[in-house]
Amino acid sequence: MRASASGLTDAELRRAEELEAEATAKEKAEIAESLRRRNRGASDDGSPAGDVNAPLSVRMSHEYDYVARDVKRIVLTGGLMVAILAVLDVLVNVMGVVKL
Repeated sequence: MRASASGLTDAELRRAEELEAEATAKEKAEIAESLRRRNRGASDDGSPAGDVNAPLSVRMSHEYDYVARDVKRIVLTGGLMVAILAVLDVLVNVMGVVKL
């Protein structure tokens, strides 16, 4: 047996490396299990269980799709109403179809 600069033998160094590898593997397994538990902990309404300390914009990012869709619908409805008013204006004031 030969001692290294740290005062440990080669066998002790190998054993320390094995123990470190085992500890790292256990830590990775615990992290993976924690992530699985967190993902299973989603609420009943389908929204993910997020970090309560995260900013609201991060926690509610899944809501942005709904908001974008609703804004598009509002713009479409407003545009349709303006188009209807323009057609009525042409019919009443330009063509004189309806006399008021």
